[in-house]
Amino acid sequence: MLIKVRTLTGKEIELDVEADNKIERVKEKVEEKEGIPPVQQRLIYGGKQMADDKLVKDYELEPGATLHLVLALRVAPSEIFSTSSRLEYPAL
Repeated sequence: MLIKVRTLTGKEIELDVEADNKIERVKEKVEEKEGIPPVQQRLIYGGKQMADDKLVKDYELEPGATLHLVLALRVAPSEIFSTSSRLEYPAL
């Protein structure tokens, strides 16, 4: 069945998917067309993020359905830092 994936820029990508395809496979098809690695993709349908291990049919997609693609920006471990739970203020 043909479905559409809409990017944040409004571009629509048409994909041919099977009901038994995992969402992971749908992301691979997006990568083939757009060059975006699956690990950086988040597919949204009906306001909910689609899980990689679920099947297309689990979401009851119909031909012509539109998924929304958002990019997941990963934070490198070196950019993560801890903060103290105690706030300190300089004397006024």
